Amino acid sequence: MQIERIDTFSGHRGPIYSLAFGEQAHEFYSAGSDGWVVQWNLQKPDLGKVVAQINGSVYAMKHDEQGVLWVGQNFEGIHGIQLSNQERIFSIGLGANSIFDILFNHTQVWVAHQDGLISVIDANSKQIVKHIKASEKSVRNLRLLPQNRVAAAYSDGYIRIFNSNFELEYAWKAHEGSVFGVQYWEQENVLISVGKDARIKKWNLHKITNQFQPESEVIAHMYAIHDLAFHPQKPLFASASMDKTIKIWDAQDLTLIKVIDAARYGGHKNSVNKLIWTPFEDQLVSASDDKNISVWKIH
Repeated sequence: MQIERIDTFSGHRGPIYSLAFGEQAHEFYSAGSDGWVVQWNLQKPDLGKVVAQINGSVYAMKHDEQGVLWVGQNFEGIHGIQLSNQERIFSIGLGANSIFDILFNHTQVWVAHQDGLISVIDANSKQIVKHIKASEKSVRNLRLLPQNRVAAAYSDGYIRIFNSNFELEYAWKAHEGSVFGVQYWEQENVLISVGKDARIKKWNLHKITNQFQPESEVIAHMYAIHDLAFHPQKPLFASASMDKTIKIWDAQDLTLIKVIDAARYGGHKNSVNKLIWTPFEDQLVSASDDKNISVWKIH
């Protein structure tokens, strides 16, 4: 495997906490502590466009099929930005809590909060359908599973799975400290999780119980792992860490394939917070506390 850094996008005035896919394969969005929501084009990397200015930090955003970017504001709730004209077309008040993730689940929008709350919103009416409270600790990540179930990663170290009736089906201690990210690998019916304990763990959902044991695990980084992103087609994923590195893994057996760091590849100089592996020429995008976004070509 060969790694090539093909671009660095700069312009943010603070750490970058969130990345989101765009409407086209070559588009994506970034946001962070400066409150700027910026649109980027992988075909024209020097032309970042600010599409919204939000008061406070942005940790989560997601774009829907109607061309609206749902942006989670630190203390105000959700703002909807119409991407065609950059107008703010709705706001949903959700209390003075940070929002860490947004998940579209058919006609519902699930929102992960700082205080352990998950808010479920009707995508059409923008009304709150349900509040789910299963912990006092933050909900850091949400992932859609088959049969409209949702896996949620929590700062108490647990992963919890809720069914389509918002009922808690399973809960197990997955990591020591926060679980920062989970990804569902449909082909194998497994969850892969990362956390503050610097470990990557693989969970076989065919064998799920409340006393779940990982099918495999690896001590993957020196410090906390903030995010993971799967390749669009291949059984590969990338992990991003506070130790300033990105690592590429074989999803089958959690074998380390490549380390992307500053010394060898001109990688990030501070904590790496977020990743997306785009369908545009398989380019991997990373965002960091160093205020930069890097674009990687994985050969």
